[in-house]
This record gives sequence, C-alpha cells and structure tokens, in this order.
Amino acid sequence: MSKHGLPSSDSASLRITQPTEAENRTILELNGASWRGSLSLPAYIRREGHLANQTFTRDGGLTSWILVDSSAPHDAQTPRQILSSCETLRKRGLVATEEGQVDEVICHGVGSVFCAPELRGRGYAGRMMKELGKVLESWQQKEGVKSHFTVLYSDIGKEFYARNGWHPFPSSHVSLPPAEYSLDANRRRSLPSTRPLYASDLAELCSIDEKLVHQSLSVPSRSKKTRVALIPDGPTIAWHHAREEFVAEELKLEDPEIKGAIMGDKAGGRAWIIWTRTFNGDPCKKYDEGNVLNVLRIVVEEEDDIVREDLGDLTEAATSDHSPLLANGTRSETSVQLVASLLVAAQQEAAKFHLAEVQAWNPTQTVVRAAKLAYPEVAAVVNRESQSIASLKWYGGGPALEEVEWIGNEKYGWC
Repeated sequence: MSKHGLPSSDSASLRITQPTEAENRTILELNGASWRGSLSLPAYIRREGHLANQTFTRDGGLTSWILVDSSAPHDAQTPRQILSSCETLRKRGLVATEEGQVDEVICHGVGSVFCAPELRGRGYAGRMMKELGKVLESWQQKEGVKSHFTVLYSDIGKEFYARNGWHPFPSSHVSLPPAEYSLDANRRRSLPSTRPLYASDLAELCSIDEKLVHQSLSVPSRSKKTRVALIPDGPTIAWHHAREEFVAEELKLEDPEIKGAIMGDKAGGRAWIIWTRTFNGDPCKKYDEGNVLNVLRIVVEEEDDIVREDLGDLTEAATSDHSPLLANGTRSETSVQLVASLLVAAQQEAAKFHLAEVQAWNPTQTVVRAAKLAYPEVAAVVNRESQSIASLKWYGGGPALEEVEWIGNEKYGWC
C-alpha cells in the first residue's frame, strides 16, 4: 500500500471482476462527465441502460469489468474502490486461412475503458487491460476452446494499448465535406439515383451481406495472410441505430428514420450504404465537428466488394488515373459510380441534420475513387493517428500477428 492508501499497480491482490449494480451506476456517474456529450448525466445513464437492453447486448452480450483490490475490506458501508473499469461486447467473427477455410468464432470488443482522474498515472488501467487480456482468451467460449482475437478502438493513440497486447491496424477514413458544399447539377445527373433504406429493410440486407463476407473470405488470400472479420449482422447494426435514436429523441432532433440508401431492384445486382449519426457536439450548432454521419457499411452486391486487401497508399489511390482494383480482381468504373451515388445520398442526409461531415472508415480504392468522383475538390483521405485507432489482440495459433489481416474494418465494428 502507498502512503495514500492505494495499492501498487503490480500488487498481487489486484483482481478484475464484474461490478454490482450499484458499482455499475457509480462507473456511469464517473465516466459520464467525460462521455455524455450533449446529454444530461441522467439521460446518459438512461442511454447506457437502453443500449444494454438491445438484442446485441442482452443475455451476456455486454459484460462490465472493474479492477479492485481484493485485500481491501469492504461492506455495505464501505464500498470497494474502483481503480479502473471497462466493458466488453460479444461479437460474431470469422477467421479464414490463407487457403480460404473459414470458421465462425466468438470474439469480443473492448470499450469504455476508464480511470478516474485522481487515479490516473498509477498504472491501474494498464494492469486492468493485462488482466482482461488473459480473461478474454477463454471468456464465453466453449470448454477447451480459446478465443482467436479481440478488438478495441483507441482514442488515446497507439502506444498504450499496444503495450498491453492490442496492436494498431491501419485506421483511415474518407471525409466528405460539410453540407454547404453542394454537388453541381451536371454531376448529380450523371450519377445513378438512390432510394432510402429504413430499419425494416435492414434484416434482409444484413443477412445477404453476411453471406457475401463469408464467400469473399473463402477465396484464397492474395496477401497470403490469415484473415479475420467481424460479422456485420443485424443486431450489431441495430445497436448503433439504438444509440442515435435515443439521442435524437432526448435532444428533440429530427427522427433519424432513414438508415441508408440503396440502388437496384434485382437481387445480386444491388448496391447499398448503411449509416448512423453520431451526436457528440452541440446539437444546436450547425456543423459542429462532434456531429458526424458515420458510414457503417458499403456493399456492392454484384462485385462482392467486401475484402479490404492491402491497398497501399490510399492518398495515391485517390488521385490515380487508373481504375480501382476490386476484391474479386475486376476493374469497374460502374462500381465507382454506384458508390459515388451512395456517398452523395449520405452527404445529403448529413445536410438535413446539419452534421459536420460524412466519414467512411477503411475505404477500398473503389470508395476513395467514388468520393473523388463526387467531390473532386474537397473529398479527403484521413489517416487517424490518435482517435478511433483500430487495434487487435491475436490469440490464434499459427501465424504471427504480422501475418493477420483485418478485413472489412468499418465503423460497424466500433464499440
């Protein structure tokens, strides 16, 4: 124990465990000061309860964790001191060998990592992550089965989580301009038209998308690497939408009923985009940088355009005169036009809500070129270095982490 009565972060008495209901309330009151955004603290706590009661999170889908000193006395009058906290979300994932053998696995996403300001700098969060990494290797797995991987998205750069086993992967996004930049009439007429998607449309499309992901991974890898992917299933997408719907209702914003856009009527020849709105800024301020329309998924059904192979320099791809190389090895300007139309629909939806920008994570060359086609003067590729850094901890046997490729690492995987 230190002179302040706090344990050392390397103390053998530190344990990671699950909080009581009262402790979980304390966690939300603590981290709400940093994460509630425009919500009041009571509304933030209600939102977290709402998100914990979705199909994705019910029945063990969401687990909260705390780091405590097991040697410290505690009772109803003297509650345990929470040294650090986080939560994990159970996710469906796929692991594909270089040859194309695909297995569905259970994996986890780590989120809401928090340490109270007065406890920071003592190593507690790092100790919690080390202990959590050990627990997640077998957490919610069948007896005798070990996890292949877990993921997280760091908002504090790359170094902290890398030291604790979650190594950073490329994290970039296409950024489209704020709403006041409108598409000129001639360019708009040259692009295919889209129609809106609603919540009732998504279950079928997510089921199709899931099959496309599996099919794409069953093809031998061009990169000669083991590939992993999070499955973009309906419950995952609905969890993202539950967040935006709660915030919009609480803040008396327009109903975010339109969930994306689609073009084409014939199965096998459609293209669609699914988005969500993130309200982290001032809802009364137009184009506040904290308010963003995030693209969850872009699917070009005919091209099976899910696989994110190593694309090299995306900035170069954005300005290249060459046609895009798609997942199945074909080159298609038609796909670029389809995706451009979808991105324009996203930008128009962002305009309705006065959002600052549209972001499409981990873009393929097709998406980059589509953004440049629609907005050649202002569309940009942003390589993130400190915020939302996609990070992965690899447990699977066989290849080293350097031989693992994270496929389809789009916003839907965030937690």
